[in-house]
Amino acid sequence: MKSILILSVSLLTGILLSAQVKTDQTFINSKKEKKMDTTVRQIFIDKFLVPEKAIQEFKERTKISLSYIAKQPGFIKLEAYERFDENGNLIYIGIVVWENDDAFKKAKAAVDAEYKKQGFNPKEMMERLHIILERDIYTEVETNIR
Repeated sequence: MKSILILSVSLLTGILLSAQVKTDQTFINSKKEKKMDTTVRQIFIDKFLVPEKAIQEFKERTKISLSYIAKQPGFIKLEAYERFDENGNLIYIGIVVWENDDAFKKAKAAVDAEYKKQGFNPKEMMERLHIILERDIYTEVETNIR
């Protein structure tokens, strides 16, 4: 079975593709640097904690970004999941699958250019809205359970 590298990135939106990772309360990244196989599918998984007051703007921007991302060459699929915590905050999980690392890098460059043209800064939005993003790298595990 072809191994799949699971790699998370900022928002499964263009926010995902464009935001820079910080090691403060806004972004959490436990990724360790290691050489990746750039020929396998790239699966980006992000978990966002979105304060109740920021949910509407977050969802509006996510919709705009995802519609642009889905049109990029090498995009395979998107999955999104959400739930609300006891305080009304949104917990949003996004998974974006790319054909390979090259496709992801080209899409990221296209999204960055589009955001620059729009005057949109994902990092600023995340900080202003107090959105926390967790991002990690995983690899698929064969369980042999059917």
